[in-house]
Amino acid sequence: MAVPDPPAAAAGTTEDRTARVRFTRPSSWRAEDTPGADLRVRGDDVVLTVRSRPSDRSVGDENASLLERLPGSVDGLLLTGCDVWTTAAAPARLVEYVRPDEDGDVAGAHLVFVTGRHRVDVTVERPLARMTATDDVVFAVLDSVRSLDRVTATESRTLEALPVLLAGSTLTGPSLGAEAVATLQNLAGKRWNPALLRTDGGRELVAADLVGRFGTVPPETAAVIAPWAEGVQPTTLDQHDDDGRVTRLQAWAGTVVDTGADGRSVVAAVSADRVVGLLAGRLGVRPTWTWPFRTPALSADLLDRRLAGGESAPDLPTALAEADPRLAAFWAAPWTVSALVRPGRTRPVVVVSAEGIGFARVGRTEGGATAFTAEASANVHRSVVRAVLG
Repeated sequence: MAVPDPPAAAAGTTEDRTARVRFTRPSSWRAEDTPGADLRVRGDDVVLTVRSRPSDRSVGDENASLLERLPGSVDGLLLTGCDVWTTAAAPARLVEYVRPDEDGDVAGAHLVFVTGRHRVDVTVERPLARMTATDDVVFAVLDSVRSLDRVTATESRTLEALPVLLAGSTLTGPSLGAEAVATLQNLAGKRWNPALLRTDGGRELVAADLVGRFGTVPPETAAVIAPWAEGVQPTTLDQHDDDGRVTRLQAWAGTVVDTGADGRSVVAAVSADRVVGLLAGRLGVRPTWTWPFRTPALSADLLDRRLAGGESAPDLPTALAEADPRLAAFWAAPWTVSALVRPGRTRPVVVVSAEGIGFARVGRTEGGATAFTAEASANVHRSVVRAVLG
């Protein structure tokens, strides 16, 4: 595979080499002696590890085994994306994931490439809370990775099948009607009004053991309502399917209200890392290939009607479908449309998930045309991280 050599190490960076790979990284990162690894460097909340072993398997086979092995390696690990990687001077894949850890979730980027004689793994991990802040430096390092091995392996013309591995998206807790949720919110930062016990909402809270019969508020309920007392704005995910099913998930600092299509809600205290995983599951984040569309924008009226779903959803015009078959396949699949709104923002991030295909992002509208572009699953997950963790 003919790719340009990486640039010479810039000021403030250092080039590292093993027998199989070279890359540049910030000079502030420090190398460590680690049994079982070719190299490990650490710095700025980032840990990079290089490992290699003999292998004559294809990158597709190596990637398939990696995707099969990773979820079972740590309980609760979420695979957020998988992409073809083209700059390592060898057939390569980049797999991204999030794994639970005692000190908070960890975001990982696992670059695997093959040379025909060896498999090389370059893994970069950092705290999920620092993912946005460290993305630029992490991908600068990954972009600089080059194989030093003689490469005889070739990329297959047909990409390997990817497993369907979704995040857990079920929130457990008592099911409440809209009046009960409003009554619970009214408790935040206020003295308990005994008259609320005599309302339908109050009686439902008592029946769900969220409030005592005499108005006592258990510690678990106090933890749920605390963010409301502080006036914190929620991160909101509104979703609707082509069949008209509508749901809403709202996440405050430590509290989630999950409202289903029947209008009833589950309310629970949830950590910020768990909120990220919950939203990722609702969006359908998973390993999926990203196939770019040839068409960068669509008629705003046409796209708005397709986003609305239902029986009136339009077909893609024949000429456009013939010119852009990937867009045509995406358009024809069942859609879930998601609007993610961050606290303090009015413009949502709008993402479409096409069943069995992948994701697209709805961009800005100018001159009657709306940007509509294929989006990598890992980037959808990044939007969630930014919305929840900032």
